[in-house]
Amino acid sequence: MKFIFLVLCASFMISGCQHPPTKSNFDPTGGDVGFKPPPVWNGSMQNLKAHLINLEPYIFDKSKFSAKENEEFIKNEMHELTIQASYVKHDPVVSTKDPTVKFVANQFAEELQQAGENFEDGWKEYSRSQLMKVTTFCVACHTRFRQGPEFKDSIHPTYVSSLSPRNQVELHVAFREFDKAFLLSANSLATDASTFTNETDMYAIALLGLQVAAQFQNDKEKANQLLRIIEKNKTAPTYLKLANERWKKSVSRWDPNQTFHQLSDIRSLINERQSEIDDMRALAALLTMLGDKVAENQLGETLFLTGQSYEFLGSASSLSLQDNYYEACVRKVPKTVWGRRCFDNLERSVHANYTGLLKLGLPKDVQKKMESLKKILN
Repeated sequence: MKFIFLVLCASFMISGCQHPPTKSNFDPTGGDVGFKPPPVWNGSMQNLKAHLINLEPYIFDKSKFSAKENEEFIKNEMHELTIQASYVKHDPVVSTKDPTVKFVANQFAEELQQAGENFEDGWKEYSRSQLMKVTTFCVACHTRFRQGPEFKDSIHPTYVSSLSPRNQVELHVAFREFDKAFLLSANSLATDASTFTNETDMYAIALLGLQVAAQFQNDKEKANQLLRIIEKNKTAPTYLKLANERWKKSVSRWDPNQTFHQLSDIRSLINERQSEIDDMRALAALLTMLGDKVAENQLGETLFLTGQSYEFLGSASSLSLQDNYYEACVRKVPKTVWGRRCFDNLERSVHANYTGLLKLGLPKDVQKKMESLKKILN
């Protein structure tokens, strides 16, 4: 099942950018209709990987993505990705195990279709931001569960070494190369803060390293190791030092042997949070609970808490998926108090995402989606 999750996320991350994606039998009402398995997994995935490698340098480089001379190349690569992605279909077993999977898959397709349309309409930077957003969806799917393969022998394109340490850590996480991601995080946090081009990168790298330790590996000692490195680094900015004190409080009450089988225990962990580390640990438990088929009377709160924890992690995290879980909550339990609370949080989150575009208002596709969700509640 974990391999299917990887295939699902990789395929939707890079499909449908230029032309409308292949229609699926996705059921937004939450039914159990899934997708038929593809005739060949490996062949289509190898083709997807090849085209993704061709596009990645442009997605990560604003000037390359917007350059007039690269338009045809980018359009062609997007088109080829759409064709190859049509061979990758979702397994119905996964749909019934996790109530958010079909929604997330559909969201991939919608986001990428909009990215393609915006690229053609000249909104290239917005299109690029949508593609990068979808990349975070992929990372999230790859790291949903602690169990699963770690791709220790993955071969990365040569351009990866030219990326910032933060982007390199994110890519290692996406490939489930957790040990490499943690080592790079630790080494980066030990360097002089002045070497970072973006002053917020050091904080983001610390959070990524802590996610590896707390959410993905449940390793308290690794978390403590990062905290000691930050404490010893005399060049670390004040805000990072202050965050480190919060993280220490979370780690001090962390029992590595504690299991979260009851929703009430997870709720307590979130309500009594000292820092982001508590939400990282909560997410590991919540995603496992969703994967094990939550009781009907607990589904709404489980989705709400999952969205809340992703939201608390904020923009410094590569896994900010709160909108997806809030929307899934509205669709799955619209007539409950949790459906209403999820919609309220989603509405606030969506408007916050477009704060800089208030004069233009929300994009039409976003407005349409919010209006349709509001109707579901009534």
